[in-house]
Amino acid sequence: MYDWTGKNVMYAGGFTGIGFQLLHQLMQRQKLKMLGIVHRMENVEMMKKLQAENPSVKVMFMQVNLMDKVSIEQTMKKMGQAMGNIDVLLNCEDVLLDKDVETTIGINLMGMIHMTLKAMPYMDKTQMGLGGMVVNMSSVYGLEPAPAFAVYAAAKHGVIGFTRSMGDKHIYQKTGIMFMAMCPGLTNTEMMMNLRDNVTWDHSESLVDAIESAKRQMPEEVATQIIKAIDMMKNGSMWIVDMGQLKEVNTPMHWQM
Repeated sequence: MYDWTGKNVMYAGGFTGIGFQLLHQLMQRQKLKMLGIVHRMENVEMMKKLQAENPSVKVMFMQVNLMDKVSIEQTMKKMGQAMGNIDVLLNCEDVLLDKDVETTIGINLMGMIHMTLKAMPYMDKTQMGLGGMVVNMSSVYGLEPAPAFAVYAAAKHGVIGFTRSMGDKHIYQKTGIMFMAMCPGLTNTEMMMNLRDNVTWDHSESLVDAIESAKRQMPEEVATQIIKAIDMMKNGSMWIVDMGQLKEVNTPMHWQM
């Protein structure tokens, strides 16, 4: 079981959805030391609500533009200095805007990569860190094709590739940092609204019909299962959370050097 006691947790994500439900559960159940939230805009009321759930945890917010590498670097430097070291990084930013290719790839993949790389000096046990864990939010569409949302699927496949690569045992042995990828199925979040406006192209009506009529899980169910997956402490692992159930993804090796 992962021991959250006294840990400094950094969360990159919004104030709704799976990621924020994860923060609620951590604040209610765990004895964290600090919680740092980075996002493009602050929600003051939600920050107050989080702080009230566990007054012993110091909660702070810093603004970041995940489309801007300089913004990420400056924010990570400030967060790292404020915390001293980062124990857990939760990369939970998630956007579905397939007609805006740059934003979809930029936030879901490039922003996540830059955020992780800039956080690593504050996690790496050979630098300023004590080791730790990076949890990256992918999707079932990071494992399977998504004909209606091809750009989103490309970004989320990239998250899987980055996480599996960084989760190599040689990197862990040197840095003490574990990597995991979470792949939720259809979830009742704001991102599921206006799906027809966000398809890759205009030949997806029947595909969107099927998605809209499918049963969905609730964000809090996914958050509960993410904590269970983290407790497994399995470096390089990938996990599907579908209909409130957790399942590890075992990918066969197709090629080896």
